[in-house]
Amino acid sequence: MKKILFTKSLTFFLPLIAITFLFLYISYNFSMDNYTKLETKQNSKNIENFIYTLKNNHINLLAIKKSDFANIQKICSNFFDECSKGIKNNLSTQNKQTIDIKDAACKNIDILTFYKKANIINEFNFTNSKNELLFQLVTKTNINLFAEGKKNIKIYISIVLIFLILTLFIGYIYQGQIKVANDNLEGKVEKRTNQIRHTMKELEKVNLQLYDLAHTDYLTQIKNRRSFFLHADDIFKKLSKTDGILSIIMIDIDNFKSFNDTYGHEVGDKILKIFAKCINELLIQDEIFGRLGGEEFAIALPNTTLEEAQKVAENIRKKIERVVINIPHIKLFVTASFGVSDSINAKSIDEIINNADKMLYDAKRKGKNRVRSRLS
Repeated sequence: MKKILFTKSLTFFLPLIAITFLFLYISYNFSMDNYTKLETKQNSKNIENFIYTLKNNHINLLAIKKSDFANIQKICSNFFDECSKGIKNNLSTQNKQTIDIKDAACKNIDILTFYKKANIINEFNFTNSKNELLFQLVTKTNINLFAEGKKNIKIYISIVLIFLILTLFIGYIYQGQIKVANDNLEGKVEKRTNQIRHTMKELEKVNLQLYDLAHTDYLTQIKNRRSFFLHADDIFKKLSKTDGILSIIMIDIDNFKSFNDTYGHEVGDKILKIFAKCINELLIQDEIFGRLGGEEFAIALPNTTLEEAQKVAENIRKKIERVVINIPHIKLFVTASFGVSDSINAKSIDEIINNADKMLYDAKRKGKNRVRSRLS
């Protein structure tokens, strides 16, 4: 999100900076162009431009006296070709009088208009020295032109700086608003992410609970029939690829129906719980233990030979016959019968379980409370 904010800031500021410098460049060129035009007119030795210079730089002057005007006329006629034919000067005084000079047929040229603030004699020292007058005029005009150019440039630069400052200020406010909006958005995203994360954890717990309900026997808390077959089949397929051996022990509680009929289902449930817990204590982690239904149980022993599985079954049988189940006013003893088979020559997990089941019923027929396999 910060990367997006930085990109948006660049996208906003770069065009503004480019526009600002472009505007400064155009303003500078425009000012210099005006200055160049003024300087060109001032330096052109033409009576009209001479008069233009006077009018633009000395507009706040009173009317010149008749006796002093001859000096201006003489200087102009010596400097400019246009004055050789004579000039006519229209002067505005407080009484708006008009002065005719020399020939009335001469070319009419507006030299300058006078106002009431000062006398032209006070601005220019008109003497008989034309070089001194020219020097004064050109020097003062150049100074005025430079001042005017600098003034224009300062004005344009001030405008540009104000524009740039306003742009940066607006950009700063805009960036601040984006940052606030970004922080709010990040806060909402983080909050929603935490909510989703919490929901996912809850869903995982619920899924595990559902998995346990679907794969665990509710009474004994060991694997149910479906879960036992799934895990046993998976182990069988893996061991078949590596020539490993899987052994199955089928277990059935002896005379369990008579316990139920005599003492009730509550006692029967207690027997099943104690029976499953007793066996579970003797098994290791890789071995799978499940209740197939009723009083029938099964154990899957991966990488265990038939002889080793028969020893495991015998140890379980001995432990179970020593267990005492206490109920009101009586002590109960239970036994179990075992059938053992392995995966040698077997093509499926069902075939192994069927073989072990046959051994189990053989142990039942031969007196119960015993272990039977093809080895015994």
